[in-house]
Amino acid sequence: MASFRRRGLLIVPPRSAAWFSHAQNPTVLALAADRWRIYFAARNEANRATVFAADVDPRNEMRVLEIYARPLLPPGAIGAFDVAGLGPSCALAACGRVWLYYVGVTVRSDVPYQHSIGLAVSDDGLAFERVATGPVLSTGPYDPIFVSTPFVRHTGSAYEMWYGSATGWDASAGRLEAAYAIRRTVSADGVVWSAATTLAVPPDDPRMVGATRPWIARDGERSRVWFSRRGADFRSGGPGAYRLVHAPLADGGTHADGPIERVVFENPPQPGDWDAQMQAYPCVMPLGDDLVMFYNGNEFGRAGLGWATTLRT
Repeated sequence: MASFRRRGLLIVPPRSAAWFSHAQNPTVLALAADRWRIYFAARNEANRATVFAADVDPRNEMRVLEIYARPLLPPGAIGAFDVAGLGPSCALAACGRVWLYYVGVTVRSDVPYQHSIGLAVSDDGLAFERVATGPVLSTGPYDPIFVSTPFVRHTGSAYEMWYGSATGWDASAGRLEAAYAIRRTVSADGVVWSAATTLAVPPDDPRMVGATRPWIARDGERSRVWFSRRGADFRSGGPGAYRLVHAPLADGGTHADGPIERVVFENPPQPGDWDAQMQAYPCVMPLGDDLVMFYNGNEFGRAGLGWATTLRT
């Protein structure tokens, strides 16, 4: 496995009324060899998120071609699963349209929030409409708390989804924090998903209580699941801070089958850098024989989203 070289921030919030902070959860769709579209969650002055996008040229050092600094999908109606905000997590071309799987947010009185997974579609990849007013995946027998950050792929005969599943809430430093694992489910049409979900990444360290934002990408001859994980003390910047990790997939791609390894940066962040305290939410894309990783830094991407590339030997 090659190491990565950090390339810096790529998309930075302009601090406008519509897009005041963050470029969270980078979600890339390759439109052409020289144009990739990056969807991300940006927050307004009320700290509510929705979907924005930017196009970059992967053949020219990720030169930004265009930024769509307007919400592509507004929050849901009163009472809906995405009324308090939403953010992208996976985009794919399906049935001649762009399908965007996203995380919908509601606010609760007993715990800070509730997440569910929604699906919106578009003819041009910019103007989206929901396939339904409700989520395509929510709580169920094996997902009792909430579901979040899906990655979806089409295998030819079915759809597979890897996603973050909350397992409970724990009090840490005077506030409630969710614990979660990565699970997997399947669907015949990409809309109706099986409630019989399975654990996809077995935990290997009891101190790491949160594993989220899976992304499947090949590295050489084998596919890997890339994700970020953290411990209970992640807000203090201690050893449990969010870090990027990966693990090989078993034959058939149903679950991780091998050691979970941390992503190594040849030029690690230094104190004061935008990603010194936190590295999270990886999106990994092949580019020739190399890999490009888009990710977020401190405070869940408040400064924007950055990128890194592999260093092959």
